[in-house]
Amino acid sequence: MDRAFEVYLRLSGWLVRVVAMAMIIAMTGVSALEIGARAFFGISLAWAQEVSILAAMWVYFFAYAMVAKQHDYIRVEFLVGLLPPAGRRAVALAGRVVVIGFYATVCWYSVKTVGFLSLFHTDVLELPEYLLVIPLMLGTFDIVVTELIFFQWQLRGRTVPGSELSSSPHAA
Repeated sequence: MDRAFEVYLRLSGWLVRVVAMAMIIAMTGVSALEIGARAFFGISLAWAQEVSILAAMWVYFFAYAMVAKQHDYIRVEFLVGLLPPAGRRAVALAGRVVVIGFYATVCWYSVKTVGFLSLFHTDVLELPEYLLVIPLMLGTFDIVVTELIFFQWQLRGRTVPGSELSSSPHAA
């Protein structure tokens, strides 16, 4: 099963990076077009803001999925570092359960929101408004799957990305 988990983490990590990078390139390109159109032709592209916002949603939520895969969360571990190994392990497991619960809740509500927003369209391009929530739904789903894999590994004592900090008695 670990092999399947590793394949998932590798492929989803690659996909998350590619999508986030493509969207940041698209967002930058649209902004450059808008600036050029205003500077050289004195016109504004009505659709530029909608496309930039949509691309930004993909960048933000997929970049956060990358943070989860690399376990690069911002942590303050001074007090945890003072605990004995069993205490550090308990805090690490409890923290992971909280993260899974939070992102599972966000994912669930994003699914519900997609259903509601299917009734509406954006002002300029008349795209379905749920397209703004799809990146949130996919990003949080990926975070939940990633965190469940890491949680299972933690329970079995396998090394998890970022866990080397929690094992140090002087982690800061």
